[in-house]
Amino acid sequence: MVLKYFGHSCVLIDDKILIDPHDGGSIGLPKPDIKKVDLILITHDHYDHNAYQIFEYKDLKMNFYGSLNYVNYTIKGIKSYHDKYNGKLRGQNSIYVIQKNDGEKIVHLGDIGHLPDESIYKELYGANVLLIPIGGVITINYKEALEIIDKVSPKIIIPIHYWIKGHYMPLDPPEEFLSNIKYEVRGIDLKNNLIDEKIEESKKLVYILSY
Repeated sequence: MVLKYFGHSCVLIDDKILIDPHDGGSIGLPKPDIKKVDLILITHDHYDHNAYQIFEYKDLKMNFYGSLNYVNYTIKGIKSYHDKYNGKLRGQNSIYVIQKNDGEKIVHLGDIGHLPDESIYKELYGANVLLIPIGGVITINYKEALEIIDKVSPKIIIPIHYWIKGHYMPLDPPEEFLSNIKYEVRGIDLKNNLIDEKIEESKKLVYILSY
């Protein structure tokens, strides 16, 4: 599995599946350097996650719940919420669990705003890669993220939805998260954003944007 991370919550899997695309300019980050993908998955219909119109694609799923087989992947969309009040403040959120036929598993939590219940944890456990928001304010905060990580036990963590220099959204920066995570931390940047670890052989790693 090869991942490219484009900041905020946007990630590209194997140059085929794009999750939560942003347009760059509306959030103060560079526009993702992508022209065409097979499938776009959107966790929820907010402007910083739903810029699918600027890309060429074959299929689109927004707030998808259920299961589907897509080429060499099994994709499951799990209902969650953008807040701690069953969506009354910010609406619903899809968690995407994507598993390749060879067994590698990536989980994207979108803008989850609450701790999952045990039925959801069963779906997330043992992820090779976990994309998890840490910036608080409108999602879970870094302490809640650490609690989820402890239960899911992923091999690779890609923190999402946090403040970096230039970002317009007033989110928390990643320092508190990084000072409390017991994983090896590796910096990446938006010009060298390829994450191509041999997942089955890797140490426990966190990839964080340099700024």
